[in-house]
Amino acid sequence: MIYANAFFTAGNSYPNEDVVQLVDNYTHEAVVYKKIGTAVEDGVIYRKKDNDFYERQWSGYVNVLWWNIREAGILTPTVTERINKALALGYNTFFDEMSIEIKGTLYLQDNQKILSNKCTIKQTEVKAEIFNCEQKKNISITGFMLKGEGVDYVVNASSRNVGILCTKAKNLIIEKNVFENFTYAAVSGLDGVGDLTFRFNKVKNLFDHEWVTKNGEYRKDNMGIVVGGENITIFKNYFENSSQGIYIAENSNFVSISDNDVENTILEHGMYLDSGISNLTVIGNRVRNTVKVGIKLQNSDDPNHPDYVCHNVVISNNIVENTGEGGDGILINNTTVGASRLYARNVVVSGNVVRNAGQHGINIRFVDLGVVSNNVINDISYAGIYISDTKGVEVCNNNIKTTQETGIMIEANNYLLSANFNTIENPGLKNSGLEDLLTGITIRGTLNKEISVRNNKMVGRGNAMKYGVFVEFVAPPDKNPVKQTFQETYEIVGNTVLNAVTPYRFNSSVALRLLNNNYKNLLTSPVQEA
Repeated sequence: MIYANAFFTAGNSYPNEDVVQLVDNYTHEAVVYKKIGTAVEDGVIYRKKDNDFYERQWSGYVNVLWWNIREAGILTPTVTERINKALALGYNTFFDEMSIEIKGTLYLQDNQKILSNKCTIKQTEVKAEIFNCEQKKNISITGFMLKGEGVDYVVNASSRNVGILCTKAKNLIIEKNVFENFTYAAVSGLDGVGDLTFRFNKVKNLFDHEWVTKNGEYRKDNMGIVVGGENITIFKNYFENSSQGIYIAENSNFVSISDNDVENTILEHGMYLDSGISNLTVIGNRVRNTVKVGIKLQNSDDPNHPDYVCHNVVISNNIVENTGEGGDGILINNTTVGASRLYARNVVVSGNVVRNAGQHGINIRFVDLGVVSNNVINDISYAGIYISDTKGVEVCNNNIKTTQETGIMIEANNYLLSANFNTIENPGLKNSGLEDLLTGITIRGTLNKEISVRNNKMVGRGNAMKYGVFVEFVAPPDKNPVKQTFQETYEIVGNTVLNAVTPYRFNSSVALRLLNNNYKNLLTSPVQEA
């Protein structure tokens, strides 16, 4: 067989046949060249012998090694240039098993598959992504080990210290890749991404807490993946050692995050789900060892975007454990100070396991219509479930065990709230001295209306649980117009309290609507209470 370079060397005596079978000089694979009319010689696909042009034939892809990116002494800018020459053709492109360094960005084309057999690419340029597919469509990137430059850090959302930059990309598949040491994110596409699938990838950094707080900085913008847009799927990935794990940008729609592992966030949250995300499912993920919140969904009263309202949210069957001091297991909140306008709508938080949370187990605030059910919550630093500023929320069939403060804390500004059929064991273990924090269930009275507490079971340990149910009513001033519509109607029915210093306390001069069939001690005959 004849090597391609020998055949196309000027002055050789090989005949100019219409079709020639040759051997590639760099991959040593058999190749076929076919004589064509005119072309522009590129040294790989189109080559010239005498006055004739030949086109290389291939079966669906080109190989970057055809551009001889591994010759002795080759510089990284030349490697980058040659790979870009291959990618610019727009064909599916294959990277063999090898380790290469680049200096700069590799630009992908529409309708292109980038395939790798364990190829490692290391970025040596600061402030440069490895792959760029911004505003491109129908692209897949598979099987790479991508390494960031790992030093430079830019504190803004336009940082290019990423593995793949995909802003406004459409129909993008990123799968079976490994990402390491990108100081902003493995994948970044904050705006306009559509139909993104990110699956079977691993993002594993060598960063630590000392790195994210270096020189007094607070490097919260270091993330595993940060994307925003529509029809986003993040499935079966592994994230470790980034400031935050998964970040979904504001006003995204139809987002699915399922069966991912997020380990060791070194500064903030396992998942940060920003304002205005709708049709969101967070199902079956495992979030462990976060410095702050495990899973956080945020609302924000932004006058520039009054339509940024989270709605149709399901957070289900996740395992969240070991959140840091001040970090809730699962948090839904409006972060604007004094906010009361924007509520997340139609929210389900069910079937989750939350263990060893540094603040509350599940913290639900500013939700309009929701269910918090069938969660298992234990070893919590504050309340097992904390509820505030809700409308039409049901908290039911949760199993809460060993909380340092209240089992279920019903804070202010709730309307049509039900807490039914929950089991609470060993609340109030911290003994903070504040009586309403040493209870099974506490109802604080500031503008709470139509509250129902039915058929719950509360079991204390020793003298830790001061009260099974504690009701505190704070009446509005007589001249306050709120008083005219205020209904202080609580229903406390069918509850069981065991091992409390005092089973029930009602710090209120206002009559309850219903208080009956509550049990203080199973060893005595139950009696009806007036």
